[in-house]
Amino acid sequence: MSKPDKSDVAYYVFQVSDQSKYGKQKVAQEVFDFLVRGKSAWGFGPHTPNRKAIKPGDKVVFYLTGQDNQYFAGAATLKTGAYEDKGGESKDWYLDPNTLRIDLSDVIVFSEPKPRQQIPSLEWRPAQGGSSKISEKDYLVILSGAPVETHLQATQEEMEFALEKYLQEFIVENFEQIFGGRFKVYKDENGNEGNQYLTDVGYIDILAQKDDGDFVVIELKKGKSGDEVVGQTLRYIAWVRQHLGRDDKPARVTGMIITQKPDKRLEYAIREVADKMQLKHYQVTFKLTDAKI
Repeated sequence: MSKPDKSDVAYYVFQVSDQSKYGKQKVAQEVFDFLVRGKSAWGFGPHTPNRKAIKPGDKVVFYLTGQDNQYFAGAATLKTGAYEDKGGESKDWYLDPNTLRIDLSDVIVFSEPKPRQQIPSLEWRPAQGGSSKISEKDYLVILSGAPVETHLQATQEEMEFALEKYLQEFIVENFEQIFGGRFKVYKDENGNEGNQYLTDVGYIDILAQKDDGDFVVIELKKGKSGDEVVGQTLRYIAWVRQHLGRDDKPARVTGMIITQKPDKRLEYAIREVADKMQLKHYQVTFKLTDAKI
């Protein structure tokens, strides 16, 4: 069998969660130890994102989810895509008998867990679904990037970045209420949702789509300069227009930048591309009241 062309290799995060089904329970670490460490295998449910896209030679890292986890535990190369094990060897491996089997090679179990929040250069963030595509850069960062000690005191920029990171999750979870049902978070043919959507030129914070098929690229400023975030958003708009069109026609795309406070440089930049982009401010209300004792 010939080796896959390196340029054709895709990179994924497989998320490992606690499982409970048919009266059986396994915590995420047990699932990882049994399947990845013990069987050199993994499994996809019949509706897991990317179940049809993964192929032999692709690279994957395993991320344990849940309040007590949120760390990377290991990595592997895909030996197969997702398939039905008609021989029955893996029948008792999975809690759900409809799970599709995936065989692994070159399994690596990290000697120490790698917490996501301690790898500061990592752009990927968890999204809904058991798998998501990541960039080659993020894959290499996870494998080679050593966790760093967290700061006891954060700078203003770090605090702003952290707030907007959680803001993105809040926006996605409350998307319909925030935007009044005018559009929805995009989902592609492989089940990848538009939250932290991977493109050839980076991750789109949120990719949304209107009922008429038009796209909206939503970017949070995240401490970047106005020039940087405008340029980044225009880059994503161009990528979506070229790659997500239909019937050989470019997609129709606009952009939206969300920031917490006014920024004159950002406002001037957007005035020149007002036909392609709009600017929104968000507000966070935080109030303390006296306790009744």
